[in-house]
Amino acid sequence: MHSELKHKQYHHGHRQIWKNIKDLLKSCFGFRSNNNRLFNKDGSLIDRNHLQTNISNHKQSYKQRQQTWPYLLNIYSPSMTNYDKKIYQNQAQIRYNKLKRVWQERISRGDQFYLVLADKILRDVHRTDRHIKFIKKKKQILFNIMMTYSVYHPYPCYSQGMSDMLTPIVYVFIDESLSYFAYCSLMTRYMNLLFDQDQIEINHRLYLFNLLFHSIDNELWKKIYFNQKEEEEKNLFVYRWLLLDCKREFYRFDDILRVLELIWINSVYSLTITNYNQSLFTIFVCISILQEDRMKILSYSNEEDLHKYFYSSLSSKSRHRSTK
Repeated sequence: MHSELKHKQYHHGHRQIWKNIKDLLKSCFGFRSNNNRLFNKDGSLIDRNHLQTNISNHKQSYKQRQQTWPYLLNIYSPSMTNYDKKIYQNQAQIRYNKLKRVWQERISRGDQFYLVLADKILRDVHRTDRHIKFIKKKKQILFNIMMTYSVYHPYPCYSQGMSDMLTPIVYVFIDESLSYFAYCSLMTRYMNLLFDQDQIEINHRLYLFNLLFHSIDNELWKKIYFNQKEEEEKNLFVYRWLLLDCKREFYRFDDILRVLELIWINSVYSLTITNYNQSLFTIFVCISILQEDRMKILSYSNEEDLHKYFYSSLSSKSRHRSTK
């Protein structure tokens, strides 16, 4: 009885929220913002809430992201002037280079722990976003940052998928040291728990996803899950979506940047969020993706077709195109 009541509350409270998320995702592709003023003459941020609203309502250009993402990922404070930012950048480079030299020296001495870690990271880095020309040229930077992060942040230990969240940051920030500190901020404030071996946080996301998806679209939920008896099998297709904030579900890199910045505004950027709210936006993105292909999914006559849709690279690319 209690679970039924809880289910109805989710159903009533989140259907409109999900609709708003879907409308927001649709509106964000291809819409350029006007030159709304965000900064004072000295380079300090005029208003934190205005920045959040600006990013939420308008698609950012590449140059705009280079200005706004340092705030979005909490490496610049609103009061910092252009002069303060230059000081920060210089100090960040000095500090980062010191951190990097430690593991580079250990590798040069043949330390087995660092060699094994380097091999693991290098293999993942070469696989990550290899269809993006810019990223293909930045493999050394990606490797350096992931090694430095993994050495100084051993919990959770490095695992596959972490490098996925680094490529958008390097693409926008370009600078290696700034990218490192932006990545540290993203992971420590928001994503570390998702990669924890106890899997408490990712299981929490999976639970919320199933609860909300079942409530919002029961017919589609049944179509996907009806023949999947095991809980692990039920959640396998959406596990990657929830772990990586749907980063691999969009083919155009600009779309990836847009979806991530919307998610981060509703998670990393907020100072008052709970774990519950932290997960919601990503969950609604997942549901929106499924809703985009609703008729296609419902038309599948057997489980094999569903499996191809969720797991084959060909159907994945088709799904990417349908979200533009």
